[in-house]
Amino acid sequence: MYCLNPALEVINLKRHAAFFILGLLAGVMIMHSFQGGELEKLYWEKENLKVELYEKKAQLRKIEEQQETLLPPTVREIKLEISLDGGTFVEPELKRQVYDLVKGLLGQEVLALPYPLVYNILDNRIVEMDDKRFHLNVEAVILGETLVYYLQANKSTDEELT
Repeated sequence: MYCLNPALEVINLKRHAAFFILGLLAGVMIMHSFQGGELEKLYWEKENLKVELYEKKAQLRKIEEQQETLLPPTVREIKLEISLDGGTFVEPELKRQVYDLVKGLLGQEVLALPYPLVYNILDNRIVEMDDKRFHLNVEAVILGETLVYYLQANKSTDEELT
């Protein structure tokens, strides 16, 4: 009998393991039967929300496109194209000072801008920086969401100004 005891213990261990696995499977089946419907309901709710999100994004894009066409265009950027007499390098300080003169036009409606003012704000203007003076002449102005000034800058002296 002594020899059969270990064999019986292995059989008992297998039997206990089999009952444990059967119990585990039965528990999973019962839990799935109770929770399966809820999981499926949540899955379909998620899918419906995805569709609704897609529709809302499409509506938002359409509204934004309509809004852009309804709003009047405004000045969003100002570019300065300055050429100096003699073709020398344009000093950044000159560009900064000229930009300071026209930066008030940013955000203004393009169609509401007084065109003579846009031109005359820089035409025949004298800009002083350090010990230099520049006389600006406007060659062209392009109006739109990007306002572009084409300027000719000439160094001037005190004698030329009087």
